[in-house]
Amino acid sequence: MKRRFWGFLTALVANIASGQHTENLDYCNCQLKIEQNSPLLNGQFEQTCNGITTEKGLFVNGLKSGDWDTYNSKGKLIRKLNYDNGLLHGTVELFYANSKPKVVGQFDKGNKIGKWTYYTDKGKILVEGSFDSNKPIDIWTINDTKGKTPVVQYDYNANKYLINRPTPIHKDGDLIQNENTEEWYVLISPDVKYASKSEPLGGYAFANYMFIELAEVPINYWDTYLYKRYKVSYKIATDNNATFACKSFSGEIPDNNLELTFLIMTNPPSKLKKIEHSDLQIVLLDSKIKEALSLLPPWIFKEQSDIDLYIHYVINQNLQ
Repeated sequence: MKRRFWGFLTALVANIASGQHTENLDYCNCQLKIEQNSPLLNGQFEQTCNGITTEKGLFVNGLKSGDWDTYNSKGKLIRKLNYDNGLLHGTVELFYANSKPKVVGQFDKGNKIGKWTYYTDKGKILVEGSFDSNKPIDIWTINDTKGKTPVVQYDYNANKYLINRPTPIHKDGDLIQNENTEEWYVLISPDVKYASKSEPLGGYAFANYMFIELAEVPINYWDTYLYKRYKVSYKIATDNNATFACKSFSGEIPDNNLELTFLIMTNPPSKLKKIEHSDLQIVLLDSKIKEALSLLPPWIFKEQSDIDLYIHYVINQNLQ
């Protein structure tokens, strides 16, 4: 008995010393565990929901490191990423709820390299092209939603469109399946058109479509209320190399701004929960927004090197 007591006391002291942190989210039956929560996130992180691991990875001094895997509520792998000192590094693999590939690409310490392919949920190629150290090269192609007919082709070596017939993809009221929960949400899609000299491949409407496809709705946010805004400052070089800085934003958005919107409704108000999401949950969500931006297809430089975008990431908030 004495030996058991001292073993328990030793483990308790070790937990306190290392700053181990556990959050039980009763409203979604999830649990977040991190070895050290402050002053910086450190050690192994794991999220479980209904006893199923839904995300796991490593933090080192506040930065993601090594393999980061995300699983949905059924235990299916939906994201496999790798980090090196906070920078995406190595192969990227995203999957649809039906386990078909969604995105396959590669990073070298934050820079996109090699061939990148984005697929439809039927396994057809939606977007395809190559990068050389974050610089898009050769011909990039966007196909229609069936993955059959090219609607946009841009030759980055010659800096010119070969085909430029972008078509609307998402419409207001569309039902879209969320990979994280395998449930469906209603998309709210404002009919707003944006333009600037330098633009994303396929224009802003296509970039917004891709952002919606790449942004997650983690299980712990499903059927809750949330409204987060971000300011994304892009630098587009003359060789079309695009880099960005992204941060939460609470100020006044200027007139004539450029926006990406992720506005969704998961269920009627009677099924929603008002939750005060923790600092750890928000840090993890901020990281996922940056991941989505990092995975977007390339930009096209046309005289304008500095562009600010404002993101509205809204789950059920002010949508009634």
